Formats: sequence, structure tokens, C-alpha cells
Amino acid sequence: MASTASPLPPTTEVASSENSSSFYDYEYYLDSVAFMLCRKDEVMSFSRIFLPVFYSLIFVLGLGGNLFLLVVLLRYMPRRRMTEVYLLNLAISNLLFVVTLPFWGISVAWHWVFGSFLCKMVSTLYTINFYSGIFFISCMSLDKYLEIVHTQPHHRLRTRAKSLLLAAMVWTVALAVSIPDMVFVQTHENPTGVWNCYADFGGHGTIWKLFLRFQQNLLGFLLPLLVMIFFYSRIGSVLVRLRPPGQGRALKIVVALVVAFFVLWFPYNLTLFLHSLLDLQVFGDCKVSQHLDYALQVTESIAFLHCCFTPILYAFSSRHFRGHLKAFLITVLRHNQAPRPAQAPLSSCSESSTLTAQEEMTGMNDLGERQAEHSPDMNDTGENEA
Repeated sequence: MASTASPLPPTTEVASSENSSSFYDYEYYLDSVAFMLCRKDEVMSFSRIFLPVFYSLIFVLGLGGNLFLLVVLLRYMPRRRMTEVYLLNLAISNLLFVVTLPFWGISVAWHWVFGSFLCKMVSTLYTINFYSGIFFISCMSLDKYLEIVHTQPHHRLRTRAKSLLLAAMVWTVALAVSIPDMVFVQTHENPTGVWNCYADFGGHGTIWKLFLRFQQNLLGFLLPLLVMIFFYSRIGSVLVRLRPPGQGRALKIVVALVVAFFVLWFPYNLTLFLHSLLDLQVFGDCKVSQHLDYALQVTESIAFLHCCFTPILYAFSSRHFRGHLKAFLITVLRHNQAPRPAQAPLSSCSESSTLTAQEEMTGMNDLGERQAEHSPDMNDTGENEA
């Protein structure tokens, strides 16, 4: 892949003239004699065991969790609101992302055996869904901001058409970011009979590598984090001031969403940034390079856990989703039981489950709806604050 985030196999055991990491930076090495003698045998041995195991775990958890989420959204929520539109796209993005991980796991443990076409396609698919997943998380924070701070159930920005347009824009931007993968990624045979899949930038490898890393730091972490902090801080200030029912639960969800994003992504982006400084020869030596290689593999794997846990966290913050989830679980349990003379229809099951969910402590979505329905004076307050 073009991005240094891509989990690709090592191409050499000895760092040559332009790279600080034989695992992540491929054939591009720093112009330093010290790095020419920096062997990465132990790093590669570690990666051949650690990465396939961790990728397999993320694949199983991410595939199962997001398929489950997708089934509930498509089966029980035909008229999806703005939040569910983003959640549906997030689930699709995560599914497409985790599907690429077995390819990289096999490539790390052995070598690239899937041919040139799949090399380019899997790399492009990886980058598109790497970024789109993060972008859709930012879109969901925008939606919660509009729902709670601007307490209008039919805000001009909270329409189905606007949500579909924004979702299309997210996919377009993610596709544009993946263009280097479409252009430069290809298979390479080295040594004979051993194939690797990575980007070949010709004589501009170091420049491209630094550009893609800083792009990832900016688009994949810093900007989404600032967006989340802004929107959720506004949400938190409204909840603290107005003290609506369920305030404690909603504030916990707000904090959990921001903390989860920061904990999963900050270590990985910090390690990427340090790698860039190392490639610019700002600091470091062979020992530092090896430690950063280890750190990059571990923090990358932790960051990939976002596709397993983040959708569930967002889904359970919605009262509507919890109600439909109960309907789905009851239906599954009834199918697993022995046939009965008379069974309640699905619509009754869904209705009773929704009524039960409405009696629970409301989350952030509940607060926005209740404010819009029962507190018309809050509408003016929310609009004045925005």
C-alpha cells in the first residue's frame, strides 16, 4: 500500500540506503551508513507471529460484530434517521476493512500469493475504508451535536437527503485519498519466487512516505479528534446547564466516545510521527528504529480494534437501536425454540420491545428527542448558542 499504515510484509532483512524500517517502509531507506547495517531480523520474526494472530482476532470480532449490526439496521430499521444512515455506512466500511486483514496476515506470515490484481485492489480497499470509518465517526458526532444543541427534530441539516449527500462526500474523499494506492501499488519479486505487495514511488520514496504519514496524522486523527472535542464539549455544556432526564448517562457516553477514539488512535499516530522524525534524521539510531518498529506493529493493531468496538458503542447510545435489537434477539430465540401453536407476529414483538426501551434511562439521542418534543423554549436556547 501507499500508506505507511498498511500492514505489509517485510521485503528485506537489512536496511539499505533509504529506510528506517524494513517492515513498514519497504524499499525506501534513509541516506545514512548507520542504517545500512541495521538488521531487522528480530522485528520481522516478531511480526510473523504477532500480526497474523492479531489480524485474525480483529477479523473474527469485526466481521461478527459489524454483520450483526448490519442485519439489525437493514431488517428492523427500514426508515433510517440521519444517525442510522451514518451507522449503516460505518458498519459497511468496517466490514470492507476487516476483509482485507486476512490478506495482509498471510502476506506477513509467508509472502504475497494473491497476484497483481488483488494486490492493487486490496490495498485500495484498505485505504478507502481506513479513512471512511474515521470520517463517519466524525459525521455521527456532528449529528448528535445538531440533535442536542440545536434541539429541532427537523433541522435543515438533519434530513435524509443531507445525510445521504454527506455520506457520499465521505466515500468520495476516502476514494480520493486512496489514489496513490491505485497508481503506485504493485507486486514485486524479491528474491526469486517470493512476492511482496507494496507501493513503488520510484526515486521519490522518502518524500511520498513522509507525505502519506503526515496526511494520516492530519486526516486520520488530528482533525477528527478536534471535531469530536468541539461537538461533544458543546453537547456536554448543554447537558450540564439544562440538566435533562438521563443527564448522567448521556455525559458518560460523551466522555466514552472521545476517550475511546483518543486511546485507540493516539499511540499509533504518535508512533507514525516519531517514525517520520526518524526518517528526517531529527533523532535516533538503529536501536531506536527497531523499538519504533515494534511499537508501530503493536499500536497499529490496537488502533484496528476501532472497527470492533466503536460501532457497538455508538449503536447502544441510541434508544431506537436498542429497541430493535431486542426485537431481533427475541426473534432469534423464538426460532431456536420448539414450535409453538401460536406465536406473536414480528410487528408485535418489535412494538413491545420499543415500548420497553422507551421506559429505560435515555441516552444522548433520547435527550435530543425529548428536548425537541417537550421543551420548546430550549429550541431558542440551542439556536442562540450555536
